[in-house]
Amino acid sequence: MSLKKKVSSSKKSSQANVVASTSSASDKTSPLGPDGSKSRLLELFSLIEKEFESLHSENAALREKVDTLTERLDTLVIERTAAMAEAPSMPSSISASILQAPDTQQHSSTTPLRKIKSSGSTITKKKLMPGSKKTTSNLKQSLDCSYVSSFNGHKDGVWHVSFTRNGGQAILGSASADTTASLWDVNAGTMLLKYTGHTGSVNCITFHPMDQIACTASGDGTAHVWKTTVTALGKQHMKHDSSGEDRGGYSDDEMLDIDSNSVATLKTPLLTLAGHTGPVMACDWMSEGDQLVTASWDHSACLWDTHTGTTVHTLRGHDQELTHVCTHPTQNLVVTSSRDTTFRLWDFRAPPIHSVNVFQGHSKAVTSAAFSLSDDVVSASDDHTVKIWDLHNMRYPVASIRLDCGINRISVSHDHQALAVPMDNSHIRLYDLGGNRIATLPHRNRKEHVRMVHCVCWSRDSQVASSSPGRCNLFSSGFDSRIIGWKVHAQS
Repeated sequence: MSLKKKVSSSKKSSQANVVASTSSASDKTSPLGPDGSKSRLLELFSLIEKEFESLHSENAALREKVDTLTERLDTLVIERTAAMAEAPSMPSSISASILQAPDTQQHSSTTPLRKIKSSGSTITKKKLMPGSKKTTSNLKQSLDCSYVSSFNGHKDGVWHVSFTRNGGQAILGSASADTTASLWDVNAGTMLLKYTGHTGSVNCITFHPMDQIACTASGDGTAHVWKTTVTALGKQHMKHDSSGEDRGGYSDDEMLDIDSNSVATLKTPLLTLAGHTGPVMACDWMSEGDQLVTASWDHSACLWDTHTGTTVHTLRGHDQELTHVCTHPTQNLVVTSSRDTTFRLWDFRAPPIHSVNVFQGHSKAVTSAAFSLSDDVVSASDDHTVKIWDLHNMRYPVASIRLDCGINRISVSHDHQALAVPMDNSHIRLYDLGGNRIATLPHRNRKEHVRMVHCVCWSRDSQVASSSPGRCNLFSSGFDSRIIGWKVHAQS
């Protein structure tokens, strides 16, 4: 009996082995097995990718048609408005009857509104309140815009770009989610320096108004101040302060690391500003360069002394995360933007007392705000609007521009008095400070941005650049990891 049991058990084990081997073989050959499933998934992903590319090309073609029709419509609006402006003035009785027409809308009992709808955007002009200045705009002005070059090197989205000059060299700075900041030679299109001192996403880069120094704000909760002068050999030279000592203890001929692409790499800052308890989203220098301001997700902004690295003021009052900070180019004024739908104007012109003004002109997060040399403040929001305010009377906006998607970090040209508006739909539009659209940057092929445009900046010598062929005077960056240089100049 024991022998029979052993024989039967051995048969069962051999049968089990045969079944196991057969099932494993069938798994390898069957389309439902591991290898078959993998090949099937790859095939499905390939089909999805082809379908996506087809839809993308159709979308690009439709966008090109829309842009062409939009440009034609804008031209007709401008010509018609110019013709109306040149027409003889109507009698006062006729003018009064037109103003009392049924289609006139009322913002309040005393404030009429006029809306001009054009290509997905609405310009709303308010009647000026007593004490406010009159904003004049030339509707005949039009700008030519063209793609010039791209600056490639970042491995993730580029949050911010900023322009400066080191001597006679035009320099562009970029801040990226790949935890680095870079300096670029604008004319050559090459990377000069890569700063790798941060451990989190670099959200902003701004340059000192006089010295060759930069400040970067990062998601690691700090802001870093570092040197920007780099020679072609990779040596970095340091400006001396008034005491004659090197700032931060750096020697004049300190050698930088050189990577495989012959790009100088800097890891150590001159100064680390640590005081925020959340990611630092933006930074900017005060006009005299002795102080800078940082804005953070910890609901506060900080004014720093850049000689000592200490906090001069902590600016509190916002209820939610700050998204942006900007300083006035000639005065000690600061504007902070927040997700709490407000932006605040901080006045430091009479220290040590500073005043605060809160503005509630938007219904969603304010993504950025910027000053112009003509004492205007421009605010942009996720509520799809850009609003232009007069610093002398900010009770009501001078003009309001309504778009069809969210707006990000705007920039005002001090030469053209033009406003560049980067949008979530990968487009960039230009407006004058009266709220009139004067140009749309080309968006007709894959050379331009294909994802959200997060930031734009004008060069400080826009007139010189615009008169030279092939020279950039407007820069943009976005989620597609690209930086693009544009040429914008007035039509002859």
